[in-house]
Amino acid sequence: MKSEILAYAEKADQWINAHKAEFIAEIQALARIPSVSCPEEAAPGAPFGAACRRALDHALERGRAYGFDTEDLDGCAGVISMGSRDSAIGLIAHLDVVPAGDGWIYPPFDATYLPEHDALIGRGVDDNKGSAVMALFVMRMLRDWGVPLRHGLALYCGVSEENGMHDMMALRKKGHVFPKLSLVPDAGFPVNYGQKGSLNGYIQANAQGNLRSFQAGSAHNVIPDTASCVIAAEEAAVKSALAQLPEALREKITAEKTPEGIRLTAAGQSGHAAFPDGSVNAIAVLSAALASSDLLTGPAAQAIAGLQRLSQDNHGRSEGVFFEDETSGPLTLVYTIAHLKDGVLRVGLDCRYPITCPGDKLQASLIEAWSALGYTPQELALSAPYYMPRESPYVEALQEVYHALTGREDPPYTMGGGTYSKAVPNAISFGPGTPGPSRVREFLPEGHGGAHGRDEALPLEKVYSCARIYAVSILALDEILD
Repeated sequence: MKSEILAYAEKADQWINAHKAEFIAEIQALARIPSVSCPEEAAPGAPFGAACRRALDHALERGRAYGFDTEDLDGCAGVISMGSRDSAIGLIAHLDVVPAGDGWIYPPFDATYLPEHDALIGRGVDDNKGSAVMALFVMRMLRDWGVPLRHGLALYCGVSEENGMHDMMALRKKGHVFPKLSLVPDAGFPVNYGQKGSLNGYIQANAQGNLRSFQAGSAHNVIPDTASCVIAAEEAAVKSALAQLPEALREKITAEKTPEGIRLTAAGQSGHAAFPDGSVNAIAVLSAALASSDLLTGPAAQAIAGLQRLSQDNHGRSEGVFFEDETSGPLTLVYTIAHLKDGVLRVGLDCRYPITCPGDKLQASLIEAWSALGYTPQELALSAPYYMPRESPYVEALQEVYHALTGREDPPYTMGGGTYSKAVPNAISFGPGTPGPSRVREFLPEGHGGAHGRDEALPLEKVYSCARIYAVSILALDEILD
């Protein structure tokens, strides 16, 4: 079996080497569409906004250009397929992206190619448009080889993964029949066989007083690297209060006088909310500075004190809900959005809870903890964990291919990140990330290069390696799938 795997891998390398320029051009064209999912901008045929509709149309057009069948699923997703859809193996990627944010070195939606690093920079190049193009090219590769597959292939391109997977959930509610088995290239290698459950939503509190504004964050799953507020106070009093803060906190805060009052800005370090360790939440920094300075008056003082307490720990200890299990590790709970409007502070949260944690009890405990600090919940959405036994023949087959092609013995794993595996039946997250240090550290400063951060980067070798592994993996699954 290993010799056969290696033989196909060599064929894959030859095909990929002949199509590298096309890989780059296709990813760039797709990544230049600013497809942030906006359900509030829904229109007929575009339930997640015009930009996502444009990205979906582009993907379907490219599928047709390469000679594949296509189908538009009511604007929620598109399918590019070859062979029978009734027995297809699925490939599921998403075309929507998180908001770009600011502080980029390179333009967020130019999809800049750096030939000296053989890498692309731009929002969505890594998460997840590079994977969508990779999957399309794997279909081309297998067709060009002329290998007789027992199953068809169906590439699903969704447009609402980043804000709750409402696209795939809507299709499920409509009774859409998904493939019997699918691969999701939106995680890391080797096989991801379990994902934590999630709880997202908002909490809000009365924040009247001398707090004039509070602004931080734009997406639930992105830890903000900047937060700002304006308070009505004398400049001298603010400077005096800030001078009393611990140096480690004080150096992250800047102050400036504005017509509305004194603006304080906190600096953090962005990251993915599912993996908060190593990031610095600017909301936590700013709320700590405000709570420690005694500059706020009225209910705003209590609201910010509560936010400071909640945001200082990323694992639910502040709320008394910390939980961990051997299968999936510790709970994470991060407050990633905070906006003040009409005297109400509205805070967005992202919680990932372990596979064996009862989600309903967790939610009840959190509501009680928030209430004790003066916060009430809004728009809470609970999503159950995902789990496929690691003894599954599909997991074992994918692991075998991965080991044979990389020489690595990395075991299958679980994670806190949520992918389409949680929304699509029998979908296994597999790649494209590889274990070990990221190559973007070689050419980008700290805090840049991550999938949800500034200057999102995609070393092209990551795409090529994934295509190689996927081509051989599909052949392996084709043999064992009924």
